[in-house]
Amino acid sequence: MNDKNRMMKGMVLGGVVAFVFVFLFEFAVHGFLMKGMYEATMSVWRPPAESNMAVMFLGQFLFAMAVAFFYPIVGPDKECKKAIPFGIGLGIVMAIPQMASYSYLPIPISISLAWGAASFVKALGSSIIVAKLYNKFGC
Repeated sequence: MNDKNRMMKGMVLGGVVAFVFVFLFEFAVHGFLMKGMYEATMSVWRPPAESNMAVMFLGQFLFAMAVAFFYPIVGPDKECKKAIPFGIGLGIVMAIPQMASYSYLPIPISISLAWGAASFVKALGSSIIVAKLYNKFGC
């Protein structure tokens, strides 16, 4: 297998596994850990009948594939030493707007902070997963 095919295999595999992580992580965070927070602020949220799971899955998938696409551009390395700084930087970029949502949504600050923390962990975890798989199969 040539280098280009190996790189593509590592990116796709990393993106797919990162998507599984993101799906399970967000299911745990929003479906269990934050469930009480959402129930306490029921009037703010769209009714379950109006939610669109396809849009949510698409967003999660596109996020995971974007991480898999950008990691090799930003800094692949055999020891995955760049995965942590990449994930931390991405996590900060993703967490800031989540925390800022308190300024325009009628929600408790605890929800905005939880969203920020979850976004940070999601980005860091996805970056590490992509790096490990990319470096195993793509380099």
